Amino acid sequence: MSLKTYRVSTLGCRVNRADSIAIERDLALRGFRRAEPDDVPDVWVVNTCAVTAEGMRKSRKLARRCARSGAHVIVTGCGADLDPDVFNVPGVESIVANGDKDSIARQAREADASPTCSGGALCEWTPEELVRVPVKVQEGCNRYCTYCIVPYLRPPPSSRQIESIVEEVRKLGALGAGEIILCGIDLGSYRDPVRGQGLDALVRSVVTECGGTWLRLSSIELSDIGPGLASALAEGGALRRHLHVPLQSGDERVLADMGREYTPELFMERVRQLRELVPGLSITTDVMVGFPTEDESAFKRTAQMLDDIGFSRVHVFKYSPRPRTAAVSLGDPVKPELKAARAEALRELARGTALRFHECFVGRIIQVLVEASMESEPGRVFGRAESFAGVIFDGFPALVGRRVDVRVTDAGPEGLRGVMVMTNE
Repeated sequence: MSLKTYRVSTLGCRVNRADSIAIERDLALRGFRRAEPDDVPDVWVVNTCAVTAEGMRKSRKLARRCARSGAHVIVTGCGADLDPDVFNVPGVESIVANGDKDSIARQAREADASPTCSGGALCEWTPEELVRVPVKVQEGCNRYCTYCIVPYLRPPPSSRQIESIVEEVRKLGALGAGEIILCGIDLGSYRDPVRGQGLDALVRSVVTECGGTWLRLSSIELSDIGPGLASALAEGGALRRHLHVPLQSGDERVLADMGREYTPELFMERVRQLRELVPGLSITTDVMVGFPTEDESAFKRTAQMLDDIGFSRVHVFKYSPRPRTAAVSLGDPVKPELKAARAEALRELARGTALRFHECFVGRIIQVLVEASMESEPGRVFGRAESFAGVIFDGFPALVGRRVDVRVTDAGPEGLRGVMVMTNE
């Protein structure tokens, strides 16, 4: 019996989500249709994550649950590259490496049905899925930070041509995408393979095709934000004035042991310069606790740096030893309970800096892209502002995917609340 329905389940980063979109498109163009939410699909693709031990644990759990469903299960992603044997369980019929993801649709077998739409899987997306769409422009990383396993699990660095990215953005805009997120494993290293142009040239080319679609950059190293990119951010327009720049630590020795190519002082000075160049710039970050050489004084320096910079949002995660990485040789001396305590302390500090950031919007009218109706608060919707701040206000499902003006009435650590004053469409 031919396989006719599919489902793709994704763990991990935006690049993984972009890869899953490509897999869905390939499956749809080969005649498959997306399975209904309560149905077991004929083919179930599990796109795994291995960045942390927790990500790997969740990937194993999901793959085994899918394998028990009776579907034809295909496992791919970083987990499949790291340790394919753990996914070799009854019900998993194929394990596909990251570099071979484009073969998944062929391996899933040809369906009898003809393709149902020329847009591939996108024609089956819900309005919520089209609100914010990642577009992968670059693959691979050669930085080899000592804690990071990703360079060992992804294909060698490469970039797409600007023209192909622009064409994808044009199609997504025509389908009604609300926001495009340019993403890559090492986004700042983007170089057009023919012309050699960098990310600033790509951004300017994409902006001209955005029309009413917002454009946002995914995670990028602070050192890769040069004058051209800063200028594009300052000009506003489609490109959102928001950057996610990973800090990881506020201690000079720990940063050196991590293989990060900056000092705390250099990072803070660059943040100061960018805020001067780009009025209203929102900056979010990642911070790690429990790296093997992080002692109490190093942790306190990280906490102080977070407070001094005042990030609008901080993702805190705990160090876990990853095979093949240089930091494995340092052991894992920071006890789990101490890692948990440090993580909670930074999250509490981050709630304070987020509150200070959000309070600046009270009384202002801001534009919000509506993402979804709120199940927990019937009659209200959730969206995100240019700053990436979450906003809750009274609304209805038909607003999903639209941009509306909201007067901010209240601020908290988690985001903003307000009242819709008008629609822009």
